[in-house]
Amino acid sequence: MKGYLSGAAIILVLATHPWRSQTPRHTIENASSSQTSFTPGEWMMIRTLSPLPPTPPPDPTNKFGNDPRAAMLGQELFFEKGIAGPIVTGNNGSNGGLGAAGETGKISCASCHQPNSGWMFDIRSNDGVAQNPHATALGATWGGRNVTSIVNAAYYRVWRENDGVSDSTWADALTDPEDPHSQNGSRLQVAHVIWEKYRAEYNAIFGRSPAPLDPRLDPHHRRAKDFPPTGKPGDAQWEAMPKADKLIINHIFANFGKAIQAYLRKCISRNSPFDRYVAGEHTAISQSAERGLRLFVSERTNCVQCHSGADFTDNQFHNLGMSVDTALSPHADATELGRFSALEQLLSDKPGTTGEFNVNSVYSDKRTTGFLNGLKPEEPDKGRWRTKSLRQVAATPPYMHTGQMPTLRDVIEFYNRGGDPDGKFIGKRDPLIRPLHLTEQEKLDLIAFLKSLTGDPLPAKLTRDTSAK
Repeated sequence: MKGYLSGAAIILVLATHPWRSQTPRHTIENASSSQTSFTPGEWMMIRTLSPLPPTPPPDPTNKFGNDPRAAMLGQELFFEKGIAGPIVTGNNGSNGGLGAAGETGKISCASCHQPNSGWMFDIRSNDGVAQNPHATALGATWGGRNVTSIVNAAYYRVWRENDGVSDSTWADALTDPEDPHSQNGSRLQVAHVIWEKYRAEYNAIFGRSPAPLDPRLDPHHRRAKDFPPTGKPGDAQWEAMPKADKLIINHIFANFGKAIQAYLRKCISRNSPFDRYVAGEHTAISQSAERGLRLFVSERTNCVQCHSGADFTDNQFHNLGMSVDTALSPHADATELGRFSALEQLLSDKPGTTGEFNVNSVYSDKRTTGFLNGLKPEEPDKGRWRTKSLRQVAATPPYMHTGQMPTLRDVIEFYNRGGDPDGKFIGKRDPLIRPLHLTEQEKLDLIAFLKSLTGDPLPAKLTRDTSAK
């Protein structure tokens, strides 16, 4: 079936690992006397799920992605609050707001991707319902999406965000500073903060790029008025700027994103119990998790069809047949079209859309990737969302792009019933989604397996606030 390796590939691996080829089945013994057996085909599939590659896939559109200096600057900028504009929804004492309404300079990337969460996701916003308080994020105001972990996010190939609205990590990093729900700032504000606080580091890295810092960013420069303190496409002060000056700021803004990407490429977690199990530590996971693993790779559940590879995602888009539940996720948007709307943005050349900084733009370091060839929003794209990686999944609730499922049990129950009834969700359900008819024990076994995918925490040096004070 699709997604399974050929018999020739299985024979090759078994020949390479003779200890696995002595019997027709691979038998694993754990601390107890019970055993779980996998066929050679099942074991071959399991081996495709671990380990993670030594480094995330390269991004040819960012030539600074592996520059350690860029990673250090990216970490500083990740924790930098000065790029944020005014707060719209202030802290009312219980909603986890980041300041009073109207205050500026209060929101960094780390405000929602929180180090103290353990996995760089949101555990602060708490104005949801009691059983699901962290459904969506509160930045400058409430957003409609769940905040996912940035750990291992560098392994996603090409598409970023749940709807794939960005085609690179560096371009994705540009969405939050100007998003009115997130940081509510602007690209001009970012450029001024970099001049004021990170000038030397920036020029050491990007000084020979198309965007060394322009001296007019100095507020004491005789032509400082050329670059207003804040502004982005659609703002009167931005639209009044000459095209050449806009281009300067846009290049600086793009380099901001490229530094953030270099930092995110360092935020990697490995060595989960599952990884150790595949490597030969047969007691690393429980008997229940072993049974869950067998279900996971079976034709019956076919989980591995979409959650494939060492990062547990096919990097594709699927319609799960999920209706948006605003009772569990009060700020979720039930009208979102997912991949369809994302492609409209990404393929646009209009300033202020993600297409302005896509991989074919002048800000990309390689404009011939072919990533966007043949793409256009089509009717079947409505309601499609990207397959999420499952690494650290047990440690990073809630789930789905709306954050409307508080627990892994809720997720398993959703898939077990084959999604929600027709007519309750946008678009057409993927044919892969069908009732699974799992027993109670099988549900528990799948959850036990998913819990085995949590790896080592990030080193403390990567979760430290290094921003300039």
